[in-house]
Amino acid sequence: MTPDTVANAAVASSDPAEQPLRVVGSLPVRLYGLDLDEWQARAWSKAGVGNAQGRILVDAAWILSPALMRALVRRPGTALVERTATGQRRLAAAHLPAGEAEAPIAAMMQADLDEGALEALGLAPYDAEGLAGRYDHQLRKREAPYALDLLSTAPSDVEWRLFQSAYKGVTDFVTKYAWPRPAFAVTRWAAGAGLTPNMVTTASLVLTILAFFFFMQGQWVLGFLSGWGMTFLDTVDGKLARTTMTSSKWGNRFDHGLDLIHPPFWYWAWYQGTVQSGAFPGVAPEWLELSLWIILVGYCADRVVEGIFIRRHGFHIHVWRPADSLLRSFSARRNPNMFVFMVAVILAAPAVGIAVVAAWTAICLVFHAVRLFEAEGGEQTSWLEAA
Repeated sequence: MTPDTVANAAVASSDPAEQPLRVVGSLPVRLYGLDLDEWQARAWSKAGVGNAQGRILVDAAWILSPALMRALVRRPGTALVERTATGQRRLAAAHLPAGEAEAPIAAMMQADLDEGALEALGLAPYDAEGLAGRYDHQLRKREAPYALDLLSTAPSDVEWRLFQSAYKGVTDFVTKYAWPRPAFAVTRWAAGAGLTPNMVTTASLVLTILAFFFFMQGQWVLGFLSGWGMTFLDTVDGKLARTTMTSSKWGNRFDHGLDLIHPPFWYWAWYQGTVQSGAFPGVAPEWLELSLWIILVGYCADRVVEGIFIRRHGFHIHVWRPADSLLRSFSARRNPNMFVFMVAVILAAPAVGIAVVAAWTAICLVFHAVRLFEAEGGEQTSWLEAA
């Protein structure tokens, strides 16, 4: 490792001695298109290092999970001790109280660990499990905190683990099982090419509009290609933002706004395309129009129920109990609904597909309304947090 590199982490002072983060050492490694020092600086800044009571020292060779970084930032006087691939215990990072000397700690990061000397310096040693919890409220999942050693772990493996950390735990079956590996490859490429998350979201918007018009005209192949392409990019943009630490309030609004608004337009386009395809000469049957209204009203009502639950209990209804998380995999949201409709189109029965989506939407709405009622009258916690 080369001499120390100081990574300035988004604070006002330009004096390295006054920065809240010091990255000890350096490696010629890039993660998601960023030099390692830049990646460390961004990651720790995202973890709130600017609010640290003392100063964070981290060995450049160690990549910590976001939850682990946040935990260390909150606890001055603690040190993260981890084992390398060869079994050696090394000091990976430390939160020095204000005014404490840094040189002994920095030197200790470059040698075998002397735990007695570490404690003599006033630092309490912890491993990752002892320092951070497993529940990630934002991403709705449980994940063991981790620290990866770049001296013994390939950068591509580190990137994959970081990508997994950026992935939501409770989501639909398409996003959870079909998209991770291809989305990882595209996210790495986009980061290396210098693309921003908002660029990806804009491309997703274009595909959303194309899918709408293709569906409306009954051009099912082009519609599904555009639609699934949109859902894929909807996975990529968020992961690109989290792995490169480039998320923004505008980007979040852009992404979530698009996710929230477009599904009813697609559902209407499915109806129009079904009618335009000539399945029903003359006027469409009342049951098909009723199915459309059930889907549209059910979608809006279900979102309202979910919003009320979040406001009252502080977490998503999908992570209240294991049954809620299981249902989220198949709940009447865009991806499961589009899968059902696509199967119906393949079977030359798009109208039946709309009716099935309508019935499933009604069932999911009733289920969530009952769950909202059952959660009343007491303080609730997610099963993921309590486990």
